[in-house]
Amino acid sequence: MAIRLETEVIVIGGGATGAGVLRDLAIRGIKALLVEQKDLTNGTSARYHGLLHSGARYAVSDQEAAIEIYRENLLIKKTIPGSVEETGGLFVKLPQDDDQYLETWINACQAIGIPLEKVTVSDALQEEPLINKAAQAVYRVPDGAVDGFTMVIDLVADAVNRGAKVLTYHQVIQLIIRENKAIGVKARNNYSGETTEIYADLIVNASGPWAAKVAELAGIHLEMINHKGLLTVFSHRFNKQVINRLRMPSDADIFVPAHNVTIFGTTEENVIEPDDLSIDRDELAAMLQEGSALIPELQSIRILRAFSGVRPLYQRKNRLEKSGRNISREMALLDHQESDGIAGIITITGGKLTTFRYMAEKTVDLVCTRLGISAACSTMTEVVPHRLVKDFFVEVNLAPAAKNKLLHWAGENSQTIENNLKAEGILNTIVCECEQVTLGEIEAALPESRFSLGDIRRRTRLGMGPCQGTFCTHRTAAFAVARGKAPVEEAEEAVKKALEERQKGMNVLAIGESAKQLELMEAIYHISLGLRREKPPNV
Repeated sequence: MAIRLETEVIVIGGGATGAGVLRDLAIRGIKALLVEQKDLTNGTSARYHGLLHSGARYAVSDQEAAIEIYRENLLIKKTIPGSVEETGGLFVKLPQDDDQYLETWINACQAIGIPLEKVTVSDALQEEPLINKAAQAVYRVPDGAVDGFTMVIDLVADAVNRGAKVLTYHQVIQLIIRENKAIGVKARNNYSGETTEIYADLIVNASGPWAAKVAELAGIHLEMINHKGLLTVFSHRFNKQVINRLRMPSDADIFVPAHNVTIFGTTEENVIEPDDLSIDRDELAAMLQEGSALIPELQSIRILRAFSGVRPLYQRKNRLEKSGRNISREMALLDHQESDGIAGIITITGGKLTTFRYMAEKTVDLVCTRLGISAACSTMTEVVPHRLVKDFFVEVNLAPAAKNKLLHWAGENSQTIENNLKAEGILNTIVCECEQVTLGEIEAALPESRFSLGDIRRRTRLGMGPCQGTFCTHRTAAFAVARGKAPVEEAEEAVKKALEERQKGMNVLAIGESAKQLELMEAIYHISLGLRREKPPNV
């Protein structure tokens, strides 16, 4: 017999948009439940370069989107400071870039109100020595870096603290329709197979690249492009600021500093399935070659891994495009009662991660209209609980690097982690040397249901450093078994899954230090521990 739940609003999708909608609903006092098919931040919100756009990239090609982006850039810096690093950004024009575009771009930014500061090439090279010395013009913009993992987790935690509910690892398999009105969903537990029926007054489809598939469950057709892009993670942070190529948006344009690494991308390819996260070696080689024009030393810098993500781009019926580059980055808010004759369901898609808050605001405004509720949005002033916890860990005996990492990363688990580190000596042990992750953090992040190294990674940065989990993966699994948090079989399966995911991003490189690291990982897990994969990672 299926489990039955009731709420006022169901939110489908655990990325930035879904998390933003859930929190906005909770702040306005509306009962809500979020359903996500995997873990939080498992889709597009984690599979991008981490850029908090200033809007300058789209000032020429998509003015309305650029206006939204710049406004939201300022609001996110104010309201989610714990997940943002205000790095600033540089736009760099190379000799081969269009002179006319430079003038057009400057005028467009000024017309929108995006602040520009001209920087001499010599000063820019002082700040960012790896920039091509042949650069002709450099401008500073208010770009930033944002951590999608911490942001979404903190948004959802704040919503839960205000009364919202969350079901992860539950896939929506059916929309319950009665007399042309969506009244609920059926969601299947991905582990147990158990079905939960959730009934609500309204459903918000915020499932990103899966939005069209969710809409299809109600017989609704959405014209979407699944726009895949490739990115790479370098072994260290070689730029202090975001570095952009000053030309019309194209491939291989952006370098974003993220914690201790630099993320570079991206490319474009339209794919049929939103789950298509394949990686192509030739595409990577071409991207690195193009990126070398901006950073000449690029191909001599060690890459940790490559990964891909799918952007959800909505096509309006009156302006269909073949290329994702030509589709507006404006959000699409669709009331299916008006557009398709199916009441009780709203889709919010498109946009950029930088505009998620505004997307959520407009979505919940529509929810309130449909439910006859009068409640104003306040997310432009309500600050998400800050991750910088200076008062904690003062008395904890940890190396400075580990303590500094905890000050910026512990977030909602700060008190639990501090108690763990003080209570038991073993929990002070650093299990991931690359990212300075302690057993105390892992204890606080262990999933309540099924053991998952990926879930822990998204909450602690376990395995994100140069060794890509070579030494900390088996340690963490053994720790979970010893603590009674996972049976041996489940822990072994979790290790295999984590290795396959890491190796997929490493195998596409297969050169230099990256190849050596991959061989070491294979030797430890495949030969020494006898953990064999049934098939090699999909490259």
